[in-house]
Amino acid sequence: MREQDGFSLLGVLIAVAIVAVMASMAVPRFAATIATANTAKVQSDLAALDAAIAVYQLENGKDPQAVSDLKEYISDIGRLKPPHGDCKLSDGTVLPMTSGKYELKKVKEEGTNIENMRATCEGHTSGEFGHGGVKSEPAS
Repeated sequence: MREQDGFSLLGVLIAVAIVAVMASMAVPRFAATIATANTAKVQSDLAALDAAIAVYQLENGKDPQAVSDLKEYISDIGRLKPPHGDCKLSDGTVLPMTSGKYELKKVKEEGTNIENMRATCEGHTSGEFGHGGVKSEPAS
């Protein structure tokens, strides 16, 4: 009889179990990293749109009515879209991105009765997106 070399069934099962444990630890971290990247993109896009709104208001003396009105101030504005997937709000909640577009709307500034035109995504402004970390207390 010829002697056969190879892996035993037990050895293969142990190797598969190790890979499964490693994957179960990596997948949640990967998903959290994607959400962080999506959040950063939305914050950046909204900040650029808010800056374009301010320039539009200065040059035209009125508020823009739609994102497309800002085409002179944002290059390739037709392709500016929020990412697919989840984003993190600064209060720690996870927001699934479903609308697929940025919008402009009047937003009342916190602590005032003043309304300003702002860029929004899923109804939230750039300041409402974030990592959800602990807010620092003012120094006393």
